[in-house]
Amino acid sequence: MSKRIILGISGNIGVGKTTIVECLARYWNWAFYKEPAEENPYLKLYYAEPERWGLHSQLYFLSNRFEEELRLSRLGKSYILDRTIYEDGEVFARIALGEEEYKTYLKLYKLALRYLPKPDLIVYLKAPISVLIERIRKREREEEELISYDYIERLDKAYGEWLKGFKRVPILLYDAEEDMVERMQDLISFIEGYIKSLTGGG
Repeated sequence: MSKRIILGISGNIGVGKTTIVECLARYWNWAFYKEPAEENPYLKLYYAEPERWGLHSQLYFLSNRFEEELRLSRLGKSYILDRTIYEDGEVFARIALGEEEYKTYLKLYKLALRYLPKPDLIVYLKAPISVLIERIRKREREEEELISYDYIERLDKAYGEWLKGFKRVPILLYDAEEDMVERMQDLISFIEGYIKSLTGGG
């Protein structure tokens, strides 16, 4: 792939984005952005008291993502995003924030979009909520102890609405119900097939 490609790996919590991003980055020798969920000092607080800590948590994610994506965009090489800024602003922040908080957040979100290049492609990994919950419990991240089935269900519905209306970047849906690491070559072929159509086979 001679053309620089920006690839977003998208999906609900627990679907396996970070693992997939790291595997793809190694395979193609691309740079990547890893979402700093474990570093976010407000995330566990948010799951315990959403109304109090939602804005703090979302601004942490937005500022960190903006800084890192801006850095990656200046490297002059292909890279992969662990979730996209669009999901931060149009899925997670939308359900995490009150009306007035969201209006304030959107001003910063829209400003950030002006400075970041759009991905060439987003791959949305889809899995049943029961599978997502099982994977979240299995990985035993401290900040995710308080995640509920209801929260994952709300995110799933929010993602569904977002997918219907999102037009900025092409999105391909990929079934992630089964173990993705065991099917990595299938995913690679799936993505490469689309990228070749973008680059004319280059």
